[in-house]
Amino acid sequence: MEGSDEELNIPWLVDQYSQIQYHTTLVDPMIDRVEAQCKRLFLKDYNVEMLSNQGGELCGHYPRHLIIPTTYKECAPVEMAQEVNGLIHKARLARCRSRFPAPVMVYRDKFVCRSATLATTAEILGRSGMEWLQGTWDEYSSEWETCDKLREADKDLLNYLKVKHIFDMMVENKKVKFGLSITSSEKADKEKRYCDFDLYSVPYPGTEFFTEFRTKQMCAENMHFDWDQAFVNAELKLPNSPIVNDISLDWLDYKKWNLIELTSSYMMLLVKCLGEGEGGLLLHCISGWDRTPLFTSLLRLSLWADGATHQNLDAKEILYLTIAYDWMLFGHQLEDRLSKQEDVFLFCFYFLQYLKEDKFSIRQYQDSTTQFREEEAVPGGGGGESNTNMMRFNSVDSFTDTVCSNITSYTNTSTVNGSENNGTTKGRSSSPATLMLETDKCQNGAHCVRSRQSTGSVSSNGVNGNCGSCGNSVPIATNGEASSNGSSYDNTFLPHETQHAPEQGEGTDSGQNYRGSNSSIDSWLMVSGSLQKENHLDKIMESKRLQKLDSVYQYFGEAFAYLVSKGTITPTCTSSWSTVIGQLADSVSKVAMNSFNSSGRSVT
Repeated sequence: MEGSDEELNIPWLVDQYSQIQYHTTLVDPMIDRVEAQCKRLFLKDYNVEMLSNQGGELCGHYPRHLIIPTTYKECAPVEMAQEVNGLIHKARLARCRSRFPAPVMVYRDKFVCRSATLATTAEILGRSGMEWLQGTWDEYSSEWETCDKLREADKDLLNYLKVKHIFDMMVENKKVKFGLSITSSEKADKEKRYCDFDLYSVPYPGTEFFTEFRTKQMCAENMHFDWDQAFVNAELKLPNSPIVNDISLDWLDYKKWNLIELTSSYMMLLVKCLGEGEGGLLLHCISGWDRTPLFTSLLRLSLWADGATHQNLDAKEILYLTIAYDWMLFGHQLEDRLSKQEDVFLFCFYFLQYLKEDKFSIRQYQDSTTQFREEEAVPGGGGGESNTNMMRFNSVDSFTDTVCSNITSYTNTSTVNGSENNGTTKGRSSSPATLMLETDKCQNGAHCVRSRQSTGSVSSNGVNGNCGSCGNSVPIATNGEASSNGSSYDNTFLPHETQHAPEQGEGTDSGQNYRGSNSSIDSWLMVSGSLQKENHLDKIMESKRLQKLDSVYQYFGEAFAYLVSKGTITPTCTSSWSTVIGQLADSVSKVAMNSFNSSGRSVT
């Protein structure tokens, strides 16, 4: 089943996700639909390789079809599936729960990978023996696996993926239960097998800590982790390198930081490492399905907001992709976490109001030759629909304001599953709502990446620029018409598929003002045939980043409000924030009940 734009409904997705325990063996049409959507969204920008994990033969809590983005769409595809599949089969038992390093993002030929931590010898032997007994011993396991052999295979996989930096978020050197070590880690490897990699020991609180998120009024600035707990024995240790030393932070104070400061510091380090470091990244915690998707998702959204990845996706599409792929299909058990009020998933999107800051932008680490595609700074990002009610991140209170306004909106009939829903429906709907997006092609069908930093020339054939990925000369996407009298020419730099190139003879005069259609964005000047940046480029870029993340934040707020109105999320603390939410949710239920009764329908 191929995904389509019609199925992009964030409240529906989160609602369905909150009611399942994902596993590769789970038979559910919803999973088929979501996987098809993820593949479609990746294919908008990348050539991809697909790895089959249909029966969980690689990992029982990974997607049934792993999507590896290899190159940009306009570049030649790279065939790597067969080789990487063989390496994965040899290495997968080296890590906890067989959660091997999986490439989930690519940035300038660098992979961002995710995994679990290293398995102990006991787990390796136990899983190997279980597979032998169950008859699932595959062709790559011709002999009994040893810890040394598997960790060498794990290194081979990392080297093949050109991973150089390993970020370990465990607060333990080894996870210990009942006096037994049940996991290990690269930093605890006695044989120093991972000494060729740059190891970043960046301890970060586990999912149990996030029960405080609601009890602290969903204000993470009031959350401080207790580093004196007996099981916490991992210290923050970073490589002695310019990547670390150039960040103006006193890393020795990390135990004094609140949750926002800790998350911000690690995000700055991740972005700088990806922007300036050689080779790719590997992120992991213990099992790789709580803290790992938190930072994977934030990194994907941050790069997207910079125009550095997923350049053809709008705000709703990138939010759908990161929830579905980074969280659900990689095994984050949202149903279980919500039942325990371990709100690491909610915190991820709460943090967007901080992620907007320019210190998280990867642009600051690029030289003048680096090119990005810029999308129109309107709510919804590139190609998305306008949202006239888009809010701003003026304070932490904006999270409350956004959720409250969205819950209030659900007192009116909302559309979920393509039908009316008044917030009282329990159980899962069978299909998502309808959403139509335009995907008009331009007249010449060019597909290369344009950017504001590319040099351009105006000729009788239109405006030309250089592809941000392959360097080829291509028409720059525009959505207005320039006239010979020097009138403004709208140049929104949307994905090329949603725009049309100028007609022959247009835009031939120098000195014309090329500007985006949004009045809040300063203009670009076309002077003497060259695309020039005005002296306040930084403000323009920050504004674009802010507006794009604003839109993602708004869409997630709608989904969160829907879950509250259904009672899936029930604030339990006595804070003023939760009291307001509880009152609004109760109001939603009463209004919905009256609506159903007046229409003669029964409430289910």
